[in-house]
Amino acid sequence: MKTKFLLSILVSMLFSTTVGVALNPLVGNLSWGVSAISFAGSFLPMQQSCAYDALSKQVWLGILKDDYEQENTWLNEAEDLSAFVASNQTLNFAEAGAAPEVYVNRTTDVDSVEPTETPNAVDLDTYDSQNYKIRNINLSTLPYDKIKFYTTKSAKAIRDKEAAAAAHSFSPTVGGTKKFVLPTTGNVDATSGKKMFTLDDVMKIAETCDSLIFPNEGRNLVLPSNMWWQLIRNNEILKAQIQYQQKIGIIDPSVVNYYGIQIHKYNHKVGYNVSTSQKSPLGTAIGGNVVDAGFLFCKTESFRGSGAFDMAYTPFSQNPKGRAHEFGFQHRFKSGLQRSGEKYTGLIYAAS
Repeated sequence: MKTKFLLSILVSMLFSTTVGVALNPLVGNLSWGVSAISFAGSFLPMQQSCAYDALSKQVWLGILKDDYEQENTWLNEAEDLSAFVASNQTLNFAEAGAAPEVYVNRTTDVDSVEPTETPNAVDLDTYDSQNYKIRNINLSTLPYDKIKFYTTKSAKAIRDKEAAAAAHSFSPTVGGTKKFVLPTTGNVDATSGKKMFTLDDVMKIAETCDSLIFPNEGRNLVLPSNMWWQLIRNNEILKAQIQYQQKIGIIDPSVVNYYGIQIHKYNHKVGYNVSTSQKSPLGTAIGGNVVDAGFLFCKTESFRGSGAFDMAYTPFSQNPKGRAHEFGFQHRFKSGLQRSGEKYTGLIYAAS
């Protein structure tokens, strides 16, 4: 064994000297550095050498991780008018005229009145996703279907934009005739400094709906997650469900029903500006004078209309300029209220 070890040292020294002499005219004294490295390397086991450490295995999993998308099932509670989207650019709703006067024991001729309807024309929107451009040369070594993944992501992006527009359109800008705006009334939340949303607020919303003669059926309240969990923390029944359900402490907080109101959880980002005392414009970030808000809508007074998803697609074989697959989606969609004036809607905001 010693003989083999000594022999390896001699061979390494001979090789180092030979390389040093050969490289000296080209790199000067650096050749001795090369010889020293070669000589030292002969004492290292092969699996610990620098060259081996530089070679590491890489494993590509056949999945792509994406951001979690919320379920906007609350939107299913609006009346579905999708059947009228394909062949029309505008949906026309007509609100009936006022009821006639009713006379009691009238002794003269009864007069007449011409009934008039209030039209509400709603133009459909067209949503276009930005095109994805995926170069064909980058697809050959991927273990996952990149085109399929981003096709789905593109369609989801449109859906998310549509849900945000629906939430904004289902909530009133200010209080008024057949619509209301209420503040939360719970104890102050230590984190936000705002009054929490509690079951008493749900009761107040139901009472207000009754006083304004809202439809009894199909009342839906959509809360952002922080207001939803404030309701949970201040409600012993829901807290008990979380604590005792199958001993795992998990409950699916999608829909609950109190006082004839279905309550949904969705981070819709509808905000209320406490300085101007009105709903903030669509897309306004929550913060400062703009606080979180929940909104109420009625099924028979709201609508959603969804057309087909049209895909614009140019494959690699037909795209000589980009040398890539390019695709995007177009979707005709509209959600809103069937009456003008934002009637039969409500908003509750986080009060200071």
